[in-house]
Amino acid sequence: MRGTTAPIAIITAALTVGLLAPGARADPAAQVSPTTVKAGSTVTVRASCDTGTAETVDATSQAFENGTVTLRRAQGTGYTGQATIAPAENFTSGGPDPVGRLSQWGVDGNCPDGRGFHAAFTVDRGH
Repeated sequence: MRGTTAPIAIITAALTVGLLAPGARADPAAQVSPTTVKAGSTVTVRASCDTGTAETVDATSQAFENGTVTLRRAQGTGYTGQATIAPAENFTSGGPDPVGRLSQWGVDGNCPDGRGFHAAFTVDRGH
């Protein structure tokens, strides 16, 4: 029976390491819907975090009318909220964020564990 001790020790060690190793963590993900939106209208922001211990997280964008939107925990580790896009005059040459008719913007935030999320969307300020 001496020959079976080494394989059993190896299997036990492998199982122990497997049970003690931290689980794989998924990168936070975010999306904005719709992906192209008219100035002054509303978008839905969704974020998926690896941990969902907080009831809310904030998402920010220079294109948002108020700059920040609070996302509320929806299911498990998912968060969702709605933001109003700034009016078209904010995106003209005289406004605080001058751009062309179509412009790309980002939304950023942090999950409860501190890891960041990012999504992109397009604002159509019209003619």
